Amino acid sequence: MVNCREKDLETSGLFIHKNLFTSQNYKTVKGEKQKYKTYVLYKKSGEIEIDGKKKNSCPNKSPACYKYCLDNAGRGSFNAVKLSRLIKTKRYYFDPAKFKLDVINEIHRKYKWWAKNKPDWRLAFRCDGTTDLGVGRDIAHSVPDSVNLYDYTKNFNVVKKYIRGDYSKNYHITFSYSGINKKECIEALNMGVNVAVPFIHNIKAMRELPTSWYPKHFWGYPVISGENSDLRFLDPSPCIVALKPKGALTRDYSGFAIRGDW
Repeated sequence: MVNCREKDLETSGLFIHKNLFTSQNYKTVKGEKQKYKTYVLYKKSGEIEIDGKKKNSCPNKSPACYKYCLDNAGRGSFNAVKLSRLIKTKRYYFDPAKFKLDVINEIHRKYKWWAKNKPDWRLAFRCDGTTDLGVGRDIAHSVPDSVNLYDYTKNFNVVKKYIRGDYSKNYHITFSYSGINKKECIEALNMGVNVAVPFIHNIKAMRELPTSWYPKHFWGYPVISGENSDLRFLDPSPCIVALKPKGALTRDYSGFAIRGDW
């Protein structure tokens, strides 16, 4: 049954897309070489107003990570995409339980299709593509165990719960460097949780970087490339996952993108 708030959205023409997830991402497509089909749920990052109250979908963001968020880059810069992500975020805040049920049902539909048509493939879902709301960890127990759910998070409390085993075994997290949470990043690594960090070479900031653009060790931990795919649940741990800065982030000197001449 549609509640009044959902009906308001519907009559306003805001239910544009039936599917919440998309698979149109250049890096997730790379995982198909390993027979993983990855779907990402993108919502609007940052603050929006719901019923006169401000809601923040990225409560642990830093000014730099919000400024350079991928929510405003690539396809995320198009108005139609921005609107779609805003709609999904409002749907979540209006009725979180209904939204999560919609997510669960869509995952089950996709799982049944792939099991029937391409049974040798595995599925992966990232429910917070540009947010940190925890939808994936809330619903992981309600989808088949063989389905991989994963997220990047800047919420250190999530790391502690993850280590305690509070989440379903098919859910994986990678902690993210924000430019101001180095201490928490090192703690996460010490607990065995991988940390994603953007690295950039000072001299080649505006050019195509070679395959060895990241250091081999950082903060005392080995570094691996996070650009070969987005299948973070397959990464060895503990390690630092090096991400290549994109767009305006290549010109960042705030400390969010780590620079060096390695």
